[in-house]
Amino acid sequence: MEKYSFDFSDIDKLRNYFRSQLEPDGVTDRIYFPPEIAEGYLSYYKISPEVFLFINNYKAHVDIEYVREPIDENDIILHFRKYALNHQVKKNEIVSSYSDSYTPGNMRCMDAQQGERVYITKGAEVKSTMIVLKSSYTKPYFMKNSLMAEKVDSYIRHSHQDINKFYLSYKQSILFDQIVTPNFSKVENYLYFIARGIRLLETFWRDVLKWETESNPFNINSSQVGNIYKVSTYLEHNLHEPFIGVDQLSSMAHMSRTNFFNMFKEIHDQTPLEFFNNKKLESSYNMIFTEGLSIKEVMGNLNYSNSSKFRKAFFNKFDVYPDIRI
Repeated sequence: MEKYSFDFSDIDKLRNYFRSQLEPDGVTDRIYFPPEIAEGYLSYYKISPEVFLFINNYKAHVDIEYVREPIDENDIILHFRKYALNHQVKKNEIVSSYSDSYTPGNMRCMDAQQGERVYITKGAEVKSTMIVLKSSYTKPYFMKNSLMAEKVDSYIRHSHQDINKFYLSYKQSILFDQIVTPNFSKVENYLYFIARGIRLLETFWRDVLKWETESNPFNINSSQVGNIYKVSTYLEHNLHEPFIGVDQLSSMAHMSRTNFFNMFKEIHDQTPLEFFNNKKLESSYNMIFTEGLSIKEVMGNLNYSNSSKFRKAFFNKFDVYPDIRI
């Protein structure tokens, strides 16, 4: 088992520590694992002197243990991920172990004064984003707003107790995917990460404001969320078929029609039919402008019957007609 021990007090020391452990001769923002340990990388960015962004994107080739030491500062750690961890909250630390159970993505909020021990098993695919807020960043706001400080404290405690009931919102999921699966060919990558890290941070504060209200994010049933994602995956894989209707989709999700419709819209920010139609249009765009298929071929592949309606919908979404080569 490979073991790494560190803390989040200083991003430069943390970056230098993992650079020395994993890739001493590396020169890029990404610190790549030696192939015998894992396939992938770690990245560390400084959004500001008081806000740090960490990215984990790798597949473990051996068992790995991380020991995050507690620090005296009351820093806040936000952890967004799409792999599952089982938690045991002990007096001085959190003990977390990798689990291969299904998760559509969730977020923890931790106090850096409490350490953590994480076990990643061989074969685990780890994709996560962490944002650290230094106490010097949050303290001025909490001094002005004690209610916000209380809500954050409750959020920290409940994000462990109810972790299986929380999930990434639609916007959080999109931002997360853009961060952990980036296009490295873009010269603006550094700003790309920073911008999306800031937007993820905005979603966190919005979630905190929901705490102990009717829209409390911890009231969500995680098994139903999983079923919603399975239905949306089914729709993406069956774009060539007619839309089967909300009644049948809700049956597939083992949910009532109303509950399914409302939760689908909350997660994907669009109705099931809007989701289906948008995915069809996105697929048609790729077929036309990437694969070079004709409009007739695309309409046949995706079961479009009315060319004028297809052209109008295509233009409304992409601001270009499908028969104009770009």
